[in-house]
Amino acid sequence: MAQQRAISKPQGFINLEMHGNSQQVEAMLDHLDRALDPTMIGGRFLATTVNPYIRMRARNRFASEGDDAVGGRWTPLKAATENFRTQAGYGGAHPINRRTGELEAYITSSPLDIRIEPAIGATLVMPGNPPSNSELRKKVATAQKGDSRTAARPVMAVDATDLGFVLTGLVEYVTRGLL
Repeated sequence: MAQQRAISKPQGFINLEMHGNSQQVEAMLDHLDRALDPTMIGGRFLATTVNPYIRMRARNRFASEGDDAVGGRWTPLKAATENFRTQAGYGGAHPINRRTGELEAYITSSPLDIRIEPAIGATLVMPGNPPSNSELRKKVATAQKGDSRTAARPVMAVDATDLGFVLTGLVEYVTRGLL
């Protein structure tokens, strides 16, 4: 015979009352409207919070030759590459991805590129416009994906930590002035 289970009855109720004035509500809505405007998101939040953070992460990635966002340290150079670099005066095994400094400068110092679509939102494009120099385009592609002779040693990446930073920063940006 099937067991019957007694359904418990509610033990109490919650009464919630909200008090405020229409001026405060209007001021809050006006603030949110301004803060979430794509021009403000792009010009304030992306330009002053996200852009410097992503560039700092890239600079640190070059300095430490990899990081958590790219799966750890970059693959070491092959002996033949080390020999070539030594003979060319660039140093042996290190620094990786920094022979001439052109790649690092492009990734960490390219002009700010924020694209604003009024009805859609704002986008930060990193590292900015594609390089006009075909050799630099090849360096970027090889670093990011590798090729038949060279292991990938990604210079641009984001991970969950970066997403957390951006989301936390966005909450702080939007709520600034509300509290």
